[in-house]
Amino acid sequence: MSSRIITVALLLVAAMPAVAKERNLDRWFDQELVPFVSTQLVEHPRFKGETVMFVVLEDKVPASVSNALALSLRDRLLDAALNTAGVSIGWRQGGTPPARGTQPVDCTHDDVHYYIGVEVSQRIDGGYGISVRALDLEDRNWVTGFGMKWRGQLSTIQRQAMRRTQADRTFRGARDVPFAADQADLLAAHLAHELSCALLRETSGSYIVAADYDAGTGNSLDATVELVGNNLASHDALELTVDGDRINAQLSGKAHRIDDALFQYWLTVTPTDPADELSTLSTSAYVLLPGYRLAEESATEHRAPPDLPRTDSKPRPTSTLARASITIPNAGHDALLGPLRILESDSSAACDTMVGAAMQRTTYYSSRRSCSLLSADTHRDAIIFVLEHQANYGLVRLGGPACHERISPHVVTRGQPMRYPIPFASIGNSRTRETLEWLVSPGEDTYYAFAVSDTRAARQFANHFDELPMRCSGTLRPGLENNALHRWLDEFAMLAARHARHVDWRAIEVKDVL
Repeated sequence: MSSRIITVALLLVAAMPAVAKERNLDRWFDQELVPFVSTQLVEHPRFKGETVMFVVLEDKVPASVSNALALSLRDRLLDAALNTAGVSIGWRQGGTPPARGTQPVDCTHDDVHYYIGVEVSQRIDGGYGISVRALDLEDRNWVTGFGMKWRGQLSTIQRQAMRRTQADRTFRGARDVPFAADQADLLAAHLAHELSCALLRETSGSYIVAADYDAGTGNSLDATVELVGNNLASHDALELTVDGDRINAQLSGKAHRIDDALFQYWLTVTPTDPADELSTLSTSAYVLLPGYRLAEESATEHRAPPDLPRTDSKPRPTSTLARASITIPNAGHDALLGPLRILESDSSAACDTMVGAAMQRTTYYSSRRSCSLLSADTHRDAIIFVLEHQANYGLVRLGGPACHERISPHVVTRGQPMRYPIPFASIGNSRTRETLEWLVSPGEDTYYAFAVSDTRAARQFANHFDELPMRCSGTLRPGLENNALHRWLDEFAMLAARHARHVDWRAIEVKDVL
């Protein structure tokens, strides 16, 4: 009897699906999933001659914003497909980049028929699941015979990646993933591609166009129409001319404010003769811009940063683009926080807090223990995160003496002043000024207080701030710099734009005077 039981047990184990036996995600991914997907895309009859896109799916809809783990898995599948002969990938993912030179634009990769979707989930039992399926966009059904699943435990690094909110750059230009202010060339290439394909689908005649270069938006988009026009001409989609007798259409662009720093930029080709058979064509994309005022907005609607009093003699830049900066919405809008100040305190209640204990210092003239406090008036209940951009040492988050792995937010109540200990020397030997810029490489130490009034949004910001190195003592700590900092700030700007109604931030620069 016992031998029969053992035999049956062995048979059951052998019959168990691979998903139950395999616990290492990377091994399953590289040894099973990638070969399966690559083979299916070449041999499965449904994919013959069809264009596919690799996305992170949520309820049969591509997620423009998901998490770093899901996007990493998607990118690994995409890289394998791009290296597989016979697989047609949508142009936004590298199948057909916008044409260069004088070659016509290739629009054949715009018509996507299938999504290859990655889904990442956490199970009730504490485990995790990965599912990869193909969705037919025409009938909104899953492709039969295509799909693999994994169940198991994630590594610490993988769990951390799953907690990090991240935008999918495939959807750059969508509301959740807007172009940045310094990406005018990418915006122009995107709009030119979309408009070129729309022009090539027109059969009623040829467009001979004059570009409206004078229709400035009052911000960094002023050159977009010219850039798009040059792209369209090189795509052979239309003819640009200054001959008034030949013009039959006009190319123009206009930005519309959607919410604070978020704009929608519309590019339009309009026939000059309403009776002409030519159609009016347009396309648009979302852009995240600094706090400029549009030409048609009144002064009362102007939400650009005001001039602020200064305590030093350095001239204030005339534009947020005068120095390398990233646009983070709601700088100094006074919705949640008042201007930042730095105070000195000898109060044990203030300096011996969980955050402040590690920041204590001894003054040069006495053995008295004291600390420096970042202070601001609060106008609403909020969760505040404090960061420091160390001059020449990168961006860090500030933490407590225990150096916890997660960032330590500071909860404030409306009307109660914020007090947050920071690692800074005597204020008597320094000058401070408020800044409304988020500089990429500040020349002075800069402290940021970022306030969030929505708890769900605060969790997303906390996950993003956790990617920064932590400083929890008076000693300098190497922070995020260069390309890594640019990527982090881009994601931060998008996250702030999505939650603009619930965020506010203030910053103060500090300079030692010897």
